[in-house]
Amino acid sequence: MLPCTVHGVVAGPDRRRSGFTLIEILLALGVMALVIALVAPSLGSVFQSLDHEEPGEILWTAVTAARERALTSNRPVFLRYDRRTERLAWGDNEADSRAWPAGVELRLLRPEMGATVLMGGRLVETEQVDQVRFYPDGTCDRFRVSVATTGGPVRVLAIDPWTCAPELTGGEKR
Repeated sequence: MLPCTVHGVVAGPDRRRSGFTLIEILLALGVMALVIALVAPSLGSVFQSLDHEEPGEILWTAVTAARERALTSNRPVFLRYDRRTERLAWGDNEADSRAWPAGVELRLLRPEMGATVLMGGRLVETEQVDQVRFYPDGTCDRFRVSVATTGGPVRVLAIDPWTCAPELTGGEKR
């Protein structure tokens, strides 16, 4: 049996429809909304964690950058922590500094154990240095770093002057 055509439109079993129905479109939108609702909270925490670096990462980024600057400029570079602006800086402009996280205390200390004072149930060293020098030959001043989070332990690391990296035996927790 031949299909019947009326004004160029095929009628009968060979007629094909194109496009989606309204129900199919609404169903697809509903599934996409459900997937987004399930995934969105976890994506928010991922993006938030990308914004907040750990204090150790910030510190070692600054130490590495100061050391590289001293090597490439062939002059000493000073690393300092500005308590007023809460920034760790090693150069003359804003690009040569990193913001330090709120609630985390950083102290640059003399290489040897200095005078300590008991404050708030925690031993705090009073022998701080204002800045640490990195030399053009890749070395740095011998110093220690104290990092303390609010309510957490104080972490003190001794820095090796030859490699400008933490000494393996110098780290201690208090």
